[in-house]
Amino acid sequence: MPSILFAQQEKTITEVYRTEMESMRSLLTEPKTITNDTNIDVRFYHLRLKPAIDSAWIEGHVSIHFTSKIPELNQLMLDLQRSLTVDSIAGATSFFQQGDSLIIVPNKSIKKDSTAVIEIFYKGNTGLAGNLKGLRYSSHGNNEPVLATLSTPYLAHYWFPCKDGPSDKADSVHIDITVPIRYYNNIPLKGVSNGLLTQVEESSTERTFQWKHRYPVVSYYVMMAISNYVLLEDEYCNDEYCFPLEYYVFAEDSADARLGVSDLPEMMALFESLFGPYPFREEKYGMTQLGFYGAIENQTNSVINKMSPDWKMVVVHELAHMWFGCQITCSDWHHGWLNEGFATYCEALWKEHKQGQVAYRAYMASKGWYQGGTVHLENIDDPFSIFIAIIYNKGAWVLHMLRSLMGDEVFFEFLKSYASLPELAFSHVSTERFRELAEEAYGSDLGYFFSQWVYDEYFPAYYYNFEQNEGHVNLQLYQMQGELGRRPLFTTPLDIQFSFNDFSDTIVRVFNDSQNQIFSFDFGKTVTSIDFDPNQWLLHSATYNPELPVGIPRLNRSDRYSLYPNPTSGSMMLQLDNNVELPVILVINNAKGIEIKRIQIRQPSQLIDLRGANKGIYLISIENRQGTVARSKKIIVN
Repeated sequence: MPSILFAQQEKTITEVYRTEMESMRSLLTEPKTITNDTNIDVRFYHLRLKPAIDSAWIEGHVSIHFTSKIPELNQLMLDLQRSLTVDSIAGATSFFQQGDSLIIVPNKSIKKDSTAVIEIFYKGNTGLAGNLKGLRYSSHGNNEPVLATLSTPYLAHYWFPCKDGPSDKADSVHIDITVPIRYYNNIPLKGVSNGLLTQVEESSTERTFQWKHRYPVVSYYVMMAISNYVLLEDEYCNDEYCFPLEYYVFAEDSADARLGVSDLPEMMALFESLFGPYPFREEKYGMTQLGFYGAIENQTNSVINKMSPDWKMVVVHELAHMWFGCQITCSDWHHGWLNEGFATYCEALWKEHKQGQVAYRAYMASKGWYQGGTVHLENIDDPFSIFIAIIYNKGAWVLHMLRSLMGDEVFFEFLKSYASLPELAFSHVSTERFRELAEEAYGSDLGYFFSQWVYDEYFPAYYYNFEQNEGHVNLQLYQMQGELGRRPLFTTPLDIQFSFNDFSDTIVRVFNDSQNQIFSFDFGKTVTSIDFDPNQWLLHSATYNPELPVGIPRLNRSDRYSLYPNPTSGSMMLQLDNNVELPVILVINNAKGIEIKRIQIRQPSQLIDLRGANKGIYLISIENRQGTVARSKKIIVN
């Protein structure tokens, strides 16, 4: 869900997202929340819409079929932006609007699991959230109009009354779009929406385009677009079925668009091979051009700025959303990475399919996330704090690293099973459920993986050193990110490439599950260099540190800590006994007993930087708030 960007290089969803979304976010004056009435289950919407073409105005009436989820339903709440006014409601005795909520008292009490129907007649000015989303008006070509709805993550109520947000999927939706009979550049206005166009009714002054979408859909994926579109048609076929591919584009861009979507049947075939049949194969897949914004994966009909070849990766992204976002929807936006991370990772899978492993790794490297923040979103009350780069880029890296952990065979079997699971089909998923399914496929606990990569921040930062003797190699790893106040340990498999003096090399996978850990190997030849994670499977940094001690001395039972190597010329490792309660303070005194430095210690292993210290003898002690907790030790800096 990105923005406009006109450079000629290949676009990606996060690149086009950044420019407009972040600039418009500052215009949002208050967070936008939704009512999320848990007492009702919406089953069906029929939208009859008549938007003005030359001004931001809409008239419409919406039939809503719903069931009660409580024994006696005497009131229900829907979402409707305050600039829209309800004239009347059939099926209700009374109603009132409060802020962006519409409170309705039905004609009679509704029993649990019983279905009722209301019909809401409304009109008004169509405002925009952050001057960006809602029913947005623009133009193309020679002042030719284009109107389109931008409703993610819960802004459908800016143009029609609904139960907004990801929690409730209507079983189906009908959309009737009435437009005046007008021609621009000798091309008539068309109304475009989800599903299949079943009929066009015409009067002397108006045309009504009737669309039917017969799959479960969240309200924010219901769409409307109006312009003097030309229709480009194609078809996707496999051995079992065919369905249409429809592209509504501006006439001046049709040649570029045809080139830009030329690979879409191949994209569809790839994703069907990886994730199972296209979820909406009984209808279509389509894209509709906007000429502004970026793209939104509206179900069966994604909207996109343009379909030229340099937008091909955005096309990949939006198509992938048909499986991840539309068919399987995040249970709420805390788990938005299950939509956006998947679609972004599918961009890399397309690169791998077309150009091989090297291109795949390079593409994932371009998405590397080395900032703070969690993939699991904390703040979802602001619609412009949801589609942020971390859920795209680090979300994709979560899947990339999970692939490395599980291995290709298990990982891709799991993805196909996940995308085809009946319990999730046209339903919802949370990170917790996704983790459970991954664990079932992997056959082992993955709590540590999700804890550190989805719910926590940053990445492991390694210091490493090695020593060798007659082909025997000891490799010392130390995760130092804890010294920066971050998670002290990331438990993870790690590939290490050893290069030898005979110009050969080998990759060894180790499992790093301690902050300070040694690994031993017998190669029978001399190691000339070490390369961490040569195939780029892990978010990390690694620094060769020849001062890092190799080998971990065991603590005596009477001791509370050790320091090694001793003597040292630069850095020294502190190893605390597990029974020492953290945090503590390491105090360094010179030989005369004068304190020269105090260092806060927050983890059992920590590298102490003594570079710059004068040569000589120093006394080390460990203190907490109550005083000294371990006897002093002598160290030598040479």
